[in-house]
Amino acid sequence: MAESVVTEPRAEPRAADAENGRQGTGTAGLATLDGHAAGLRVIDAPSPGVRKWLAEFWRFRSAFAYYLIAYLRKRYGRTFLGYIWLVLPIVLPLLLSSLVFGGILGVQVPNRIPYFLYFTITSAIWIVFAGTAYYATRSLEITRTNLRKTYLPRLVPLSAAFSISLLNFAIYAVIGTGTVVYYVLAKNKFYLDLRPATLLAPVAVAMLIVFALAVGLWFSPLAPRARDVRRLAGYVIGMWYMITPIIWPIEKIPSSYRFLAELNPVTAPVELFKSSLIGVGDVTATSLIAWAVGLVVAASLGLRLFLSKERRDVAWYY
Repeated sequence: MAESVVTEPRAEPRAADAENGRQGTGTAGLATLDGHAAGLRVIDAPSPGVRKWLAEFWRFRSAFAYYLIAYLRKRYGRTFLGYIWLVLPIVLPLLLSSLVFGGILGVQVPNRIPYFLYFTITSAIWIVFAGTAYYATRSLEITRTNLRKTYLPRLVPLSAAFSISLLNFAIYAVIGTGTVVYYVLAKNKFYLDLRPATLLAPVAVAMLIVFALAVGLWFSPLAPRARDVRRLAGYVIGMWYMITPIIWPIEKIPSSYRFLAELNPVTAPVELFKSSLIGVGDVTATSLIAWAVGLVVAASLGLRLFLSKERRDVAWYY
């Protein structure tokens, strides 16, 4: 297990110490003070190495639950509306987008799935990626106050960044369940396509969480240094949203452009989630390969980049 490097402080001997013969040896006349007696303890990050960092992460795993709750409080803390902010950013865009795309523009979904139900399901899976990637990118910035006071691996707050996304996902799940019940009672229609493949829905969620955390490894060390990272993260995720089959089914994309959507690493989990619940979507080998390659590249290179910058950029937290 990687051990933190503790450097004991050194100080000039006092005059009284010199008179009593307690002056330390050495040409500079320095005396080594006991760190515990002085009340000072300097902690540095462990030496580089992925295995050492992962061992250090496991050592501080108890802090993981703390940051899960801290991110949830970020949504409603210091607000007038309080807990309403947990639901408001979900309900308003869901209603407005369904009205515009499903009502005004008349986007049609295969199998005659109501657009509101379709958009609720796609928004639920998208928020898992978008929210996790955004808060993973800002994880070190958001938790900077705590990181100033104590040492723990920066991977701990980053890896807990999916808490808000799962909460939003749960809210979408409640809305989607209510929508299904409404159509069963009002129109005697059950639009879910429940079958053995439905068990793959949690797999799709896990695929997006892992990939979003890997994306956060690249940019989270830069967030405490400049606000540009926070703003650019929002723009990039917004553009990523437009090239992912969320608003419209992938079947509606012209065949000449469909391969561009398949090269999107997020497309495979999104299509897997839709297909497992409502039978809409096409998970191709190209999209699965794009996700796997994107994950390997983002995670392997991003982890090395993240770990190397933690030691170098530690001063930016103070």
